[in-house]
Amino acid sequence: MPRVSHLKKYFNLVNDVVKDDIYENVYIGDILSFAISHIKDNSIWITIQNNVNVIAIATLRDVKAIILTEGVKPDTSMLNKSKQESIPVFTTELSHFETAKLLILQEKEGRNETLL
Repeated sequence: MPRVSHLKKYFNLVNDVVKDDIYENVYIGDILSFAISHIKDNSIWITIQNNVNVIAIATLRDVKAIILTEGVKPDTSMLNKSKQESIPVFTTELSHFETAKLLILQEKEGRNETLL
């Protein structure tokens, strides 16, 4: 099973919240009103949204970690609230697609499956 702690291998942890939780799903989306009704519990969330509302939704949906793509950095309120709620926030220069592809490849590698 994929673990949040393994994300540090590929992405930059920006809020020093270290967790070893298992995640079961990945949600990719930037429209907060849509995300709130579609993120499954125990997911990680790939987005470019970088405000405190992301943490509010993540808390409601039991999101295990957030990955901000395209070089986006969390704003100060998001960063502070993510620490308060103990939700790891990672950043990457990769696109949503490249981030998802990397997660799929690392999961397959962890199960010793063929990468292609």
